Amino acid sequence: MSQPAPEELLLDYAAGALDPAPSLALSLHVALDPEARRTVERLGALGGALLEQEPDEALDDAFLADTLSRLDGLAVEPPARPFVPRPGFEWAPAALARHIPAGAQWRSVLGGFEEIRLNVPGRHYRTSLLRLAPGHALPEHRHVGEEFTVCLQGGYSDATGRYGVGDLAIGPGTDRHEPVADHGEPCIALIVVERPVVLTGPIGRFFNPLVRRGII
Repeated sequence: MSQPAPEELLLDYAAGALDPAPSLALSLHVALDPEARRTVERLGALGGALLEQEPDEALDDAFLADTLSRLDGLAVEPPARPFVPRPGFEWAPAALARHIPAGAQWRSVLGGFEEIRLNVPGRHYRTSLLRLAPGHALPEHRHVGEEFTVCLQGGYSDATGRYGVGDLAIGPGTDRHEPVADHGEPCIALIVVERPVVLTGPIGRFFNPLVRRGII
């Protein structure tokens, strides 16, 4: 079983220091993993306690009055509507659902899996939803940049362990791996990669030029 994300990474997430694509991955991990959520809450409480120890600074009365008058003029926003999952995407948490394009359809990709690419702003990361049939494997590959994977439905296993719903995988660096979906329901995961993967299998390596160009 995987472990929650490292505290340093969760602290960066809580402080808003991550790029939008990795931040999306961490938000799903925190929403689905109770231990990660407790860690973020603890880090937030610790940060608040540290701030309380700072000496108070006197506020300029005119500045304070002007700020309050501006707040009085702001319209009160209505409460947020309850989240209603889209048909076919019931497994997608609210933080993810808004990034799924209207009318999105799964696209078959060479290698035996399906993909929906997401348009997440910020620094260049390729952000996708991947769906893998039970018992099937992704092509053997390695990573040459940052990678964040969050399991959203089903589960999968590779050389680093077994991952279920809410689990976050980081890396695995330059090591080759070949994730295999658990038996049962299809495995669906959010995948965020900084740079294209490198296929390492005897056949897959011939398709690396297409991978680098983003065609597959």
